[in-house]
Amino acid sequence: MPEGEIFIEKRRHKRVVKKLKVFYRVLSKDELDEAVNEKKVVESSDISISGIQLICDEKLSLEQVIRLDIIIEENKEPLTTFAEVRWIKFDESIKKFRAGMEFLVVKEEHINIIKNLTGEY
Repeated sequence: MPEGEIFIEKRRHKRVVKKLKVFYRVLSKDELDEAVNEKKVVESSDISISGIQLICDEKLSLEQVIRLDIIIEENKEPLTTFAEVRWIKFDESIKKFRAGMEFLVVKEEHINIIKNLTGEY
């Protein structure tokens, strides 16, 4: 950071580094288009109550709506939610894309699970 520049944290919730297996599916206007809606497996980089960062092979588009099935070992069922792509950038060090996702729908029980992961209790 350049000298004299002030950094202001914009995040509303604590974000923790957490590698989780995530299945995602890009939603399209035509839900019958199997090629667009194919489920893919990626890994997360970090997570908070408001979003998750994914490490992907493909470049997602800003504002795309994605269905996520987040695998959390302690739970029987995946945490299923919808998120919007808020930012995307290519990470040269790992030769993959990093995508910042903002959760659109989060059930109360999912919030509690994420709080447990992030230590926000």
